Amino acid sequence: MYLRGMKTLFKYCLILFFPVFANGQIATFQSVVNKPFSNFYSDSIAGCDSDTTQHFSAGSRFFGIGSTSKSDYASTYLVGATLSANVRNKITFISHFDYLSGNHNALLNEYQDSLLVFPGFGREKKRLQYNLKFNFNKFITADLGKGKHFIGDGYRSLFLSNEHSPYPYLKLTTEFGRVKYYNLYTTFLDMQNPTRDRKKHASIHFLDFQLTKNINIGVFEGVLWQVKDENYNRGYDVEYLNPIIFYRPVEFSKHSPDNVLMGANFNVKLKITTLYGQILLDDLNISRQKDRDEEFAVGFFQNKFAYQLGVKTTFKSLNFLLEYNQAQPYTYAHKEPMQSYTHMNQALAHPLGANFKEVIAIADYSKGKWKLSTKLTLVKVGMDSVHTHYGQNIFASDFDAQGDGGEYSYGNFNGQGVATQIQTLHTEVAYSLKWFDVFGSVFYKKKKSDLVDQNSLWYSLGIRTFPFSAFQDY
Repeated sequence: MYLRGMKTLFKYCLILFFPVFANGQIATFQSVVNKPFSNFYSDSIAGCDSDTTQHFSAGSRFFGIGSTSKSDYASTYLVGATLSANVRNKITFISHFDYLSGNHNALLNEYQDSLLVFPGFGREKKRLQYNLKFNFNKFITADLGKGKHFIGDGYRSLFLSNEHSPYPYLKLTTEFGRVKYYNLYTTFLDMQNPTRDRKKHASIHFLDFQLTKNINIGVFEGVLWQVKDENYNRGYDVEYLNPIIFYRPVEFSKHSPDNVLMGANFNVKLKITTLYGQILLDDLNISRQKDRDEEFAVGFFQNKFAYQLGVKTTFKSLNFLLEYNQAQPYTYAHKEPMQSYTHMNQALAHPLGANFKEVIAIADYSKGKWKLSTKLTLVKVGMDSVHTHYGQNIFASDFDAQGDGGEYSYGNFNGQGVATQIQTLHTEVAYSLKWFDVFGSVFYKKKKSDLVDQNSLWYSLGIRTFPFSAFQDY
């Protein structure tokens, strides 16, 4: 069965790699569309990596993997096309179309069955992503398209990640001196209503400031609101088009019910080593702790925050990253479930949602055409059981918090609920040929709690022209 799957894999390859317009691998949207296996070096907020010379090109994309476990065989194929153009260094256009096929491994099928989407892909088997970039002058650039963005310096982001489905956007970038300022306007979809998808808009600011040659600090702010409810069609709130003003004062002045997030990040470069981190504030309501007796004076459910600390270093051909992420219960959730910080049944920041602690270690080594990568993740997360809400599920209203009950819930702590440990190990070796990479990998995942005890071990072989993952590390 395994050999038959590999024959199918190479048949797709032969068909795809010799079209008239084939021009090999095009490294585009690396930190936006498909994050590489060990993508250490993401831009603060990415649009597309475009060529600065005038050109027009078209090419093919392919990813195929055959995987076997003790009792099962699975395959995942992705074929696509890429179009790229640059006109007088003023207008840059890049797009690619992908079609997904295969029976997939059991872990992906379980995820897709529960959330009705393929991770990072969406509900459909096909997706179109594009970015049209226009340089107004040396200070201002506009990007219009459909895709994803990643804010941060680590492997994960607590602000905006790229594990979810693509979305339409308009991004404005202003650069002067040591300052880069980004405005991102998007529309997300809520899929919790089984009869229809509902729109929600978001507006995001990110200010990146180079404090010294080796120190950068950033300020993040985002607001998300639903377009309409059963009684009111709100549409697009023009106050949030303001590219400069902070949203929190606007929200308070309007007595707004919107979901506002604020945060800061930093990175410090020390020769071959970089220290980085993020802190995100969703809600902080210290005064409410005095409303109850002393026994419940801590752990108020609306004290919602997350933080990240990490270090990455490079020595010759060896890259190494060590990262810690933590999000308190109910972070990213909202009183109105539709206004949670989510898109198409997936979290917009960390894919685990909230109520977790995570350690990630990644190492990769390159020599010539060979590359060896290893990634380890260790997670402790508090899951929900039937008819409970301990804060991991960010799609549920935070006003349904467990503990003392609803909006008066105290005594909450990280990891509450069904204590669950998740461990993943992904080791991969790849060899680069002229037109594509050949790779083999081993993936192991263990999930254990009082309710479940699952172990999965998969051996895989594949070929690819761009990075894509058939296994989840969460």
